[in-house]
Amino acid sequence: MAAVTMTCMTTKKKFEVENPEVVVLSNGRYAFKAECPWEGKNGKKLTAYKFCSQKAYQEYSQKASTPSEGEHSDTETV
Repeated sequence: MAAVTMTCMTTKKKFEVENPEVVVLSNGRYAFKAECPWEGKNGKKLTAYKFCSQKAYQEYSQKASTPSEGEHSDTETV
């Protein structure tokens, strides 16, 4: 997945995110989700959402469920 341009709705500033999280919203639509690089009032963390396709969600889910090449699960044997 390439970089996605997100817009912080509070500050109205744009920023780019590499491989953002993809979530299913309460209305059933799919969206990229990323934390904004700016803080809101009183240090509040801001979150940006951008609608995306079901295909993007499926790719994200598949990538998240399979460990990458550098990672492997170690099982402890006693």
